[in-house]
Amino acid sequence: MDNYRLLLALLLSLGIVFLYNQLLEWRHPELAHPHPKTALFATPAPANTPAAAQAGGAPPASAQAGATAAQATISAAPTGRSIVIDTDLYRAKITTRGGRIESFRLKKYRETSAANSPLYQMVPHSERWPLGLLVERAGATVDDSGVAYATSAPDHLTAIPGGDAKLTLVGATPDGITLRKTFDFRNGDYVFAVEASASAISGAKPDAVGLTISRPLAASIGYRDIPELQALVANKTVTELQKALQKGVAPVSGPITYAGFGDRYFLSVVMPVKPVEGALAMDYVGDEADAHIVFTGAASMATQVYFGPKELDILEAANPALRKAIDFGWSGIIALPFLQLLELFHRIAPNYGIAIILLTIVVRLATLPMSIKGQRSMMKMQRLQPQVERIREKFKDDQERLNREMVDLYKRNHVNPLGGCLPMAVQLPVFIALYEALLNAIQLRHAPFFGWIKDLSAPDCLPAAWMPRLPYLDCHGIPVLVGLLVITGFLQQRMAPRQPDPSQQKMMMYMPIVFSLIFVNLPAGLTLYYLASNVLGIAQQFVLNREFKQLPPTT
Repeated sequence: MDNYRLLLALLLSLGIVFLYNQLLEWRHPELAHPHPKTALFATPAPANTPAAAQAGGAPPASAQAGATAAQATISAAPTGRSIVIDTDLYRAKITTRGGRIESFRLKKYRETSAANSPLYQMVPHSERWPLGLLVERAGATVDDSGVAYATSAPDHLTAIPGGDAKLTLVGATPDGITLRKTFDFRNGDYVFAVEASASAISGAKPDAVGLTISRPLAASIGYRDIPELQALVANKTVTELQKALQKGVAPVSGPITYAGFGDRYFLSVVMPVKPVEGALAMDYVGDEADAHIVFTGAASMATQVYFGPKELDILEAANPALRKAIDFGWSGIIALPFLQLLELFHRIAPNYGIAIILLTIVVRLATLPMSIKGQRSMMKMQRLQPQVERIREKFKDDQERLNREMVDLYKRNHVNPLGGCLPMAVQLPVFIALYEALLNAIQLRHAPFFGWIKDLSAPDCLPAAWMPRLPYLDCHGIPVLVGLLVITGFLQQRMAPRQPDPSQQKMMMYMPIVFSLIFVNLPAGLTLYYLASNVLGIAQQFVLNREFKQLPPTT
């Protein structure tokens, strides 16, 4: 009864917290959606454009005074033309207005699992597209968001097999800085090269150059797929979510291995080549996060850029350090081998559902000795329970004698009271690592299993239009795998040794229901793993129960 009340109190507390947050968001939307901050590198109004100046419109005095401020901006340019670059892996589109990437669609990935879904877009709609050029000169910082770049390239470039597609853009700022950007795209590679330079026609020379990369941090389609700022600076991993960036994050300096943004399955980062030593400043402006990479004392820079999937082999081929961009938490040492093993099984059986089942079998076999040892210990404890109760009743007033009798009973029957707990504690990191490996495996994204399971990275759901849609559930139908998970969980609990405490027995019987509430919104690949593990556990328990009946009587 006490455990039941505790569980009920916990559920009620969680419900109150959730409803309170919903009430706050409804009554005070500014808390959930803060007002945009002033842009660090804002684009000025079109009234100050060169075109407007040529038409006779003089810039206001405030704009003239702003040119000498610590942070200045470049005059906005007219809408530029777009240049399309095709490779075998992606189609990119670069605008001459600011020399930025306005579109980058991956040809081997789609937005959803639907057959007619568009190609996956690496550059969500935003106000500040990547990759912008920063220039520091005489205490002022300018970017090229308003520069009208010129190029002799045609509107469509195609990287030939074994070759590349190169695009060079040249522009100038109103105060006499010549800017040059060169993009070099290659076939068969998600990495492309970017070179940029700034040179002064007159006046002070540039003190520093850099690049900006921005993106909204709105949740992507999929389970817990929330983008974040990711970087590796001075061999230290930097991961910042939207809330932290809104509060303010201090810049970091040192050798920059990579910096940019990543979600659960895709990564867009800059990897400096020359120079490498720089400063990374992070900010959240309006509805977008910004990462500014600045190299002091340099007038030019060269970098590699990775826009592609978080697939381990592809990341390591691009740069071995990029494997750190896959966030496995503390379980990465164990999770990475599991991910590699999953890929190996997929080569044997080209279906990721079958590969998950094979992975489950291997993990169960690897942990079998510990698991059997723990179950045998629990079964022996269960068999000794009547004698334990008699000893407790007989020596309930003599704690010292009670302890001696209990130790003697366990010794005579070769039972370790902690034998059932230790193997479970050892296996826990393995289960967590498997969870992280399957959750972050891009291989499962849009990967079908059979029948209604078209996407192992999405929650399991057999569509049923006749059913009402339940609140807080992604599934509009029947979660078949979750239902089987509950059934096998109950069966496994019925076959397992009973807990000595009746209240603990009830709690263990509730566990399959609790697991169903957790797994109903988790990816189908994770549910499939735990379902296969339950089935194997039932078979193992069946064999041990037969062995248990043949044990000699206790003494």
